[in-house]
Amino acid sequence: MHRLIRCGLVFLIVLAVPQLVGQTPVGNPTESPFKNQDYQRPQKCLPCHQRQFDELRSSVKSGYRNVSPLFNGLELSANLLNGGLLRPVYADSTKSLTLADGTIIPFNTNMFTTPAFRDINQVRAGFCLSCHNGPFMRDGDNPSKREVAELPGTVANFVPELIRPLRDYHLVDSTGNQILPSEIGGDPPPGAGPSLGASGITCDMCHNIGGADLNRSFQADGFANISILFNHTVEKVGPFTQPVAVRGSFHVSSNDPSKIAFLRSGAFCNACHDVRVPIPVPGDLQHAEHDINPGGQNVTYFRLENLSSEWQLGAYNSTNNPFGKVIRCQDCHMSMFPFGGSTSYQVGDLKITSPTPSVFADNYAAVPSVSTDDNFPLQKRKVVNHYFTGVDVPLLYPDELHARLGADYPDPNQPGADEYGVPKSLADRRQNLLNAAARISLDKTDKAAQLGQTFTVRAECVGLAGHRFPAGFSQERTTYIQLSVTDNDGFLLYQSGYLVDKPHPETGEMQPDGNLDDEDLEHVHATVDPGNHNRHPNKPYPARSTANAGHTNQVFEAGPDDGPDSRLYFGFNEGLVLFRNELTRIFLPGQSLGRSDAAGNPMMASKPHYEETFSAAFANKVDNFRSLQPLVPRTFKYDITMPTKEELEAMGIDSIKAPLHVHAQINYDHFPPLFIRFLTRTTGPNGPTGHDLHLLTEKRIDDLVKNLTNLTSADITVNIQE
Repeated sequence: MHRLIRCGLVFLIVLAVPQLVGQTPVGNPTESPFKNQDYQRPQKCLPCHQRQFDELRSSVKSGYRNVSPLFNGLELSANLLNGGLLRPVYADSTKSLTLADGTIIPFNTNMFTTPAFRDINQVRAGFCLSCHNGPFMRDGDNPSKREVAELPGTVANFVPELIRPLRDYHLVDSTGNQILPSEIGGDPPPGAGPSLGASGITCDMCHNIGGADLNRSFQADGFANISILFNHTVEKVGPFTQPVAVRGSFHVSSNDPSKIAFLRSGAFCNACHDVRVPIPVPGDLQHAEHDINPGGQNVTYFRLENLSSEWQLGAYNSTNNPFGKVIRCQDCHMSMFPFGGSTSYQVGDLKITSPTPSVFADNYAAVPSVSTDDNFPLQKRKVVNHYFTGVDVPLLYPDELHARLGADYPDPNQPGADEYGVPKSLADRRQNLLNAAARISLDKTDKAAQLGQTFTVRAECVGLAGHRFPAGFSQERTTYIQLSVTDNDGFLLYQSGYLVDKPHPETGEMQPDGNLDDEDLEHVHATVDPGNHNRHPNKPYPARSTANAGHTNQVFEAGPDDGPDSRLYFGFNEGLVLFRNELTRIFLPGQSLGRSDAAGNPMMASKPHYEETFSAAFANKVDNFRSLQPLVPRTFKYDITMPTKEELEAMGIDSIKAPLHVHAQINYDHFPPLFIRFLTRTTGPNGPTGHDLHLLTEKRIDDLVKNLTNLTSADITVNIQE
């Protein structure tokens, strides 16, 4: 339950005569000397920060992510695999951990509140929610403010029938009391509205910061593990020094230079945009990746997401880039980018024109005449926007968004533009952001081809983002080259990076539906086991090992466009060029692959064996070398053998009409349909819970999953020699 304080809230106050002094924290430098203040709804900021509120409201960070069927499905699937370990525990928990030496650790802190990690399960508790809604786990130590309930019992007697999607808890009635759907995962009850937790990443989540918490990051570097110090006081940190006093003193605008500098830096993003997944050591795979803090040597992990690390190590975190200065995360995701003009420059042999980062609009940081006492004057200055444009696309229909986030929640596809010409539509901003992320050239392709001989197409690609492309949860954000070679009459000689319309009986699509947006690429054919779907409904969830846990590939075979493996491991210049990194499961000798061979015998690993997995919770390694490194061109070759004259005659074709036309384009798919169908089955009526959790369906996939094609393209003609 959450009660809301009835006051106006102001954040980013502008430069003027200093009104407040002595704001440097005293004692422990991570503490704030100001009085405590409950975590606030973003609506509390609205009277003084209308522009920021409107921009944040139309981002996916605020609201949508926490009620997203995809996020809820990912978090649930992991809990169904590991016995609910990812749900938070609180200070009043009676659970405990017994270490190998017999030491008993009270299991009463979660991912957000643990000051230092000594056991893997401390890191697992509330793992996903800590970045999506961390302060609620801190507030959850007070039972009167607790939204997400602690799961009863332990892993051994976890009952999956009782687990709810996280978004079930983000609903309140008209009096502000929590109200749950009558059916687990069902529609919001009549009269329900969004709770504070439904707001997701809100104003307080960023403006209550005190700095990096190095003790809670595995490498003492401020990366991952929500390793940020939070004030939870009336002190709000904005980007400007010497701020004007706030009307009514509802909050104090910080004048602490270290906090302001941290908020303005790229380091501010590190705590959430690297994701390091705790995992027990399988053999000797993870021994080098462990918590270096005192007592943390038993906490091993693998790196699921490296977005912030990629920026930290890349050219944009230096002056060695086309713009001659450090380009921070904020310079692209909180600026006019990609709508602030363009810049031309050279990268290797490639001539590039792309949007200019670090262009900021002039405006007031707060509403004049509202935000200050006695209408103290404010000046215009360079301000950030709060769209936080990224690559996500909502997988909820408008009526579902309104039911869970309020009737005023904006349409992700709303028309029009703001006062600076930036589209209000989340979808349009996303499209333009991705259009700016890469370039492709075919200029190094062979200039001539001959019947019966091989010629080589060379596709040179370069990523222009501040990190690798794709990034974030890049293991499943699919970017690839679609390539075709045709003669002058359109006869297709070669293709790669194509989709085929197929049925999907596992989710009820019995016939091809004419929609290619719900299809996967042809480099691999796979079907994933959703879990223990054959268990007896009246028996508790059985204890599992990784040998029989589900989430394994029921079908896994190379497809006709098998480029990733053939290119990398066999050196063949053919097949799909896939920039997506891969979630990988490494099976050690003696472990089951989770499926049977053609004779019906269980397939066991006789030597270390790996294959792509489509469950983040089942992976134990990630390869991160397929994505494009910032400003580092890579050339991908396609050796294409022309048909002979005899082969053409056998097909009834007289001749190939010159010239050949080579077309290449980079396409983007937010999430592979195969992955979403795995989540659909896992959270559906035949999944481990034994009932439908109402998150994902084949219809939702068909209606809302959309490919973005032709982010950038290139064409070239090739002569045909006799």
